[in-house]
Amino acid sequence: MYDYIIGIDGGGTKTLGVVYDYEGNELKRIQVGFSNFSVNVEKSKKTIMELIMKLVSGIGKDKKVFIQMGVAGASRLSDTADFLREIEEQFDCKASLDVDATIGLYAIEKTRDESLIMAIGGTGSVIMIEHENEINRLGGWGHILGDGGSAYHFVIAALKQLIDEYETKSSFSVMSERLIKVIGLKNPKQLVEYVYNTDKSTLAQLSLEIQDVSNRDPKVKELLIAEGKLLAEQIIKAYKAYVKKGPVVVALRGSFALKALYVNETILAEVNKAIPNVRFDLYGREPVYGAYVLAKKKIEGDL
Repeated sequence: MYDYIIGIDGGGTKTLGVVYDYEGNELKRIQVGFSNFSVNVEKSKKTIMELIMKLVSGIGKDKKVFIQMGVAGASRLSDTADFLREIEEQFDCKASLDVDATIGLYAIEKTRDESLIMAIGGTGSVIMIEHENEINRLGGWGHILGDGGSAYHFVIAALKQLIDEYETKSSFSVMSERLIKVIGLKNPKQLVEYVYNTDKSTLAQLSLEIQDVSNRDPKVKELLIAEGKLLAEQIIKAYKAYVKKGPVVVALRGSFALKALYVNETILAEVNKAIPNVRFDLYGREPVYGAYVLAKKKIEGDL
């Protein structure tokens, strides 16, 4: 039996680690920078290793520790076995790695007869579906092939608007002027170099700057509503493809889906119109707790 379970939730903006005792009581919590294997493998590995070092500090060498990680881009990591072996050898523990969306799924409470659709709209976006004890994924193709309904996708849409205004010799909108100022562009042509040399999480953070001028530029509201509809469309698509009928919990996760102006209300309205017998979960347990739940299921063979 294990004495401690360490849950790690790594995403495009931050990486959160929590030490739990075996009963699920939180003992220690540390937050560090981003870890997303799709963005930067080596930097993400370094972030995780440094976080684990801080989390295990103070735990006696005679104690058994299980580390369950849920990290963005984990499915694309080519040397998962080597990375887990490195962690286990360095910290004398058992380590397991899944995508961040999976641990989020295990953090959500539902009744036995309810299916579950979890929509994550943060730096990127993905839909996870749990129906009749089977887990499926929709979306999550990354910022080149997908990510509709995310902060990154919203920012790129705003930057495209800036380009359109420049190319058509239109006056720059309030939104575009804010972006030019924040990015520090002397000429819009510099935008190509900026976007292609800036990581996804940094670009996504421009979402807050754009929302800040929403009361002075109607285009911002239009783009935010469009992102809400994109995420809602994915939720409805997931329902029709995997659930089809019966009670369903739709859980929204990610700061963009939950906190961005107009996005949350748009998602709720669109999903309510399309899916019968739906219950929304907006502010349940944080995903890192799902890492604890998943770890315990793996330890006890309950998967």
